[in-house]
Amino acid sequence: MGNSDMALKADLSALEKTYLRWESEGVSPFFPVVESNGDNTVTIEPHGELVMFGSCDYLGLSQHPALKAGAVEAIEQFGTNTYASQLICGHTRIHQTIEATLGKMSGGRAALMFPSGMSASAGAVSTLASSEDVVINDRLAHSSLFMGSRLSGAEVRTFPHNSMKRLETILGQCADKRRRIIVVDGLYSADGDYAPLDRITELAEAYDALVVVDEAHSFGSIGPNGLGVADHFGVLDRIDVIIGTMSKTLGSIGGFVLTHDWFERELRYMSPSYTSSRGSAPAVAGATLASLRLLEEQGNRLRAQLNSNTEFITERLRAAGFDLLNTRSHIVPVVVGPEDKTVAVAKWLMGRGVLVAPFVYPHVAAGTGRLRVGVSSRHTADECELLISALTEAKREFGF
Repeated sequence: MGNSDMALKADLSALEKTYLRWESEGVSPFFPVVESNGDNTVTIEPHGELVMFGSCDYLGLSQHPALKAGAVEAIEQFGTNTYASQLICGHTRIHQTIEATLGKMSGGRAALMFPSGMSASAGAVSTLASSEDVVINDRLAHSSLFMGSRLSGAEVRTFPHNSMKRLETILGQCADKRRRIIVVDGLYSADGDYAPLDRITELAEAYDALVVVDEAHSFGSIGPNGLGVADHFGVLDRIDVIIGTMSKTLGSIGGFVLTHDWFERELRYMSPSYTSSRGSAPAVAGATLASLRLLEEQGNRLRAQLNSNTEFITERLRAAGFDLLNTRSHIVPVVVGPEDKTVAVAKWLMGRGVLVAPFVYPHVAAGTGRLRVGVSSRHTADECELLISALTEAKREFGF
């Protein structure tokens, strides 16, 4: 074992001890067991009913009657399983309709469903790149994108978060590669800010590079047509691969890739995370299709309400002196700082009827712990007021 491997193992051991210490001290907010849920609430013992501000259910669709009905109808028609890998046993007519719907929504792109967002990201990048290529990742890109980058066998480079100057330098250094592949999130899940896709696509065209964007947190909720950050910047036609998930705004489970016809066929026959996985369960596919239809009918109204709730919460929290980084979205990071304090505040908030998502090292940089608030279009004015008052009280109590 090399020195770097030994250091990593020691670091992980220290992290494990930290998480176990939080459990023994009774301050760990992780792995809560949900006994039941309502529109925007969950029941977690011993805290009782909590308002959910920790989820990624940005349009509140996971509890919508249409999605539940779609899931039940799919079970009645196709059962609970899809037999074996899609390559051998195929998928249902519902899956095929979802892919056609996603393709139509995105302006005629080829669409491919994966069983999860993580498998879509890792599968897309690892199949697109090879040892002749370079994959250039934003350092804050999702772990699944780095996983795919390393599995591809390509040279892997990184640039500081949203640093266009460094990205251009790296592109200039990689002119000898067969492919230069820029990989970014559209909306960053811990900071709430956007990738500057207008500048990234300009650089890609100047240096003959491909662009891969993970729109997991933005598909359905960002942009004039709800198609993500690329839609927001008006550069959809300049993105080579768009990766998304059904598990956030769409209120279901699964992943998808939107891309050129040639790459869709390569993924369908060559990506192990597709060929060696079963398709999404019929119930999941039924819920997803119902969600896409709801977005077509009500997406503009739901996004407008989401934006209104987000603006209300961020303006009030900033006025109260909270550090929300550079968020531009419904992901609102409330910076606390030290890891111990971050988890203690999250657990304390549960006692005040609010559930938020604590992010600490190694998921964010050491000493930059934060409470990620996930705003939903379904949050009521009273629920937003409860969040703000609870955070304000926590700020006085813990001094952050």
